[in-house]
Amino acid sequence: MKKSEKTGSNTFLSLTEEHSSVRSFLPGAEVPPEHVDAIIRAAQRASTSCNLQTYAFLSITQPATRRRLAELAGGHAGIVEAGLFLVVCIDLHKMELVAEKAGYRYTQERYLESFLIAAVDTALAAQNASLAAESLGYGICMIGSLRNHAEEVWKLLELPPKVFPLFGMTVGVPAKRNPPKPRLPLQAVLFQDRYDARAVEKAMEEYDRLMAQSGIYSGREFDVSCCATAGSPTAGGEYGWIEHSARRISSTDPLQTRAGLRGILERAGFSFD
Repeated sequence: MKKSEKTGSNTFLSLTEEHSSVRSFLPGAEVPPEHVDAIIRAAQRASTSCNLQTYAFLSITQPATRRRLAELAGGHAGIVEAGLFLVVCIDLHKMELVAEKAGYRYTQERYLESFLIAAVDTALAAQNASLAAESLGYGICMIGSLRNHAEEVWKLLELPPKVFPLFGMTVGVPAKRNPPKPRLPLQAVLFQDRYDARAVEKAMEEYDRLMAQSGIYSGREFDVSCCATAGSPTAGGEYGWIEHSARRISSTDPLQTRAGLRGILERAGFSFD
């Protein structure tokens, strides 16, 4: 089925079908302030639990700060090149101020639910921001590796307690656009009334073959040396989505597991009772 047959003339659906992460930007191509404002206003229109709006966006403009963040994120050149770089933060500092100004004690800060609400709010807002940016003709990339050295990022940006850098987001004029990656068949993600494990397995295998044949992972194979195995990995098979994803989620590399993240969050003022 052609894309036009799937989405018709619906601009939004066409936009989502065409999404791919952009990792190379034209240096010097700025994102004008009115576009930055429009992108963040779009972020603010995302669904938010109880209208608490527990997120914050930091636009990083200082070249030295960008260079350091790129280093901490594993060398992402896009952080330096992009016309706009946003650090997308969970923000429960606002809730502390709300309680204080109204004369209450902020009791929910110590519960995991408060952190989950803030994380969901933040992700929803960022997705709105990304679609707004793409609708204006920009390319974007979410930078989760900003959490590789989250405590250093938190200190570098001088964030107050209960504000945490969840991920970064580059926005700019693409120097190169990659074709959209195929996604799992709907049978793996959409169910009627009950989760269908057999349908999921079948869809995963179909998707695995598609991804192996696409060559998307050529030259990008995940290092198996740091992976924990339950037995002997299958040798000689096609390297597709299953092998690539299995290696990633079996990795014991500290930069992949971010095993100390809870401690970092607690030092940044968050609790998880």
